[in-house]
Amino acid sequence: MLNHNVCKAFAIFVAFLSTTALLAQESKPEAPAGTYKLDYVFSEMQENKRVNARSYTALVRVSEKGVIKIGNRVPIATSTSKEGESQFQYLDIGTNIECWIRGELDSAVDLMTKVDVSSVSPVQSAENRTGAPVVRQVRYQLRNNVPLGKQTLLGSGDEVDGTKRFQIEVTATKMR
Repeated sequence: MLNHNVCKAFAIFVAFLSTTALLAQESKPEAPAGTYKLDYVFSEMQENKRVNARSYTALVRVSEKGVIKIGNRVPIATSTSKEGESQFQYLDIGTNIECWIRGELDSAVDLMTKVDVSSVSPVQSAENRTGAPVVRQVRYQLRNNVPLGKQTLLGSGDEVDGTKRFQIEVTATKMR
């Protein structure tokens, strides 16, 4: 009788393990979030005509940050020693984009974009008689719902000391 009860208990235990294993298989983590191609276009406009445009593309997974950095590390003399040796500070000059998709919507994505576009030029003017370099910069931090497959204007603005207008557009495409 004891032997029969042990066999019966063992059979119940095996059934329990099988059921637990099946439930564990059914509760697998969800498949990784989707990947999107983000095509950015930075344009300079003058009198409502595009005079310059640059394109950048990033493949980004939902909740992961994409980073694009294109440019130069420019040395700027900060001081000179008694021996005549210059000390330098380096500035990252060029185009820096950070982007991440915070979430997926029915036919759009919740997109966060940080953009920093800068250039440096030696300028001598009435205000800047030293000829020290001037750093020009356009900086945006934007959060937009971007419809899939449609070029969307994220932001635009006028130059501080010129007649041009800078604008940023993006097209988001789900990768399959």
